[in-house]
Amino acid sequence: MCISDGACIHHSPFVAVAPSYPITAAEVEVKVKKTTINCQCSSSTDLSMSLAGQSAVVFGGCGGMGMAIGQHLLRQGVKKLCIVDVVELTDSNLSCLKESGRDALILCKICDISNRAALKQLLERDISEALGSIDILVNSAGIVESEVPDKLIGVNLTGVINSCLIALNLMSRAKGGKGGVIVNVASTAGLEPIPFLPTYCASKHGLIGFTRSLGVEPVYSETGVKFIIICPGGTRTRMFENCRSLSIEIEVLQTMFREFKHPYAPQSPDVVGACIVQAIVEGDNGSTWICNDGKIEIHSYPASRFL
Repeated sequence: MCISDGACIHHSPFVAVAPSYPITAAEVEVKVKKTTINCQCSSSTDLSMSLAGQSAVVFGGCGGMGMAIGQHLLRQGVKKLCIVDVVELTDSNLSCLKESGRDALILCKICDISNRAALKQLLERDISEALGSIDILVNSAGIVESEVPDKLIGVNLTGVINSCLIALNLMSRAKGGKGGVIVNVASTAGLEPIPFLPTYCASKHGLIGFTRSLGVEPVYSETGVKFIIICPGGTRTRMFENCRSLSIEIEVLQTMFREFKHPYAPQSPDVVGACIVQAIVEGDNGSTWICNDGKIEIHSYPASRFL
């Protein structure tokens, strides 16, 4: 089952004590413009678009992080929002979203992102008919632990790959679409190895590699679709709080997991929502944004050595 938060979970709450005050988007040292998005791809081509009147799809949208993403998109002018998850959107969460976008059309669809057939039907038929088009796709669904590695990879990596490729086919200007932005929520665990979460780390490293591979000038020139990576650090979500044990049968890793302590307190999901909007506004095609400890920074990779 796909769980609706793509936060990095290795900063576990049972060893990191949250502060008595919330870390919110107000603490992020950025200013998000409400109307105009000045996007730049890797070749510094100037792009302009507005969130006003745009249509967005958020996978994993019923959890804390997905809700924050949806609220920030609505506040910036998105007028059609489809939340996708394996559970129904609660009445209270729907009310919160409506407060952020009073005139917006807000829908909720149920789908397991790891089921490609259901995913394909959802995007190509149900969502396309309901929204008319997809301008922004955010993949924030994820799980941190599974006794069956195939399931974790199916949700965190294969499912997101399928979501991207199906949506890209719909959004591509070469196929009659309008272009747009695809945001994949990875994790800081996709940038550094975490010994006691090897499968989770593999899924997030893979997602970053996939997204960077598509976030290049030739793909943008053909499709008009920009790719962005978001890497949250420890974030207060249901998935974060439920990470209490490991299925991996290596005792030393179990011990490392139990004894692990991290200097960063978990941040509010609101910070991640703000980060995603800023990345859509300012981010280069293929860029990676780190959102950790309530702060946002753009990650720099070393120059390629092999290609």
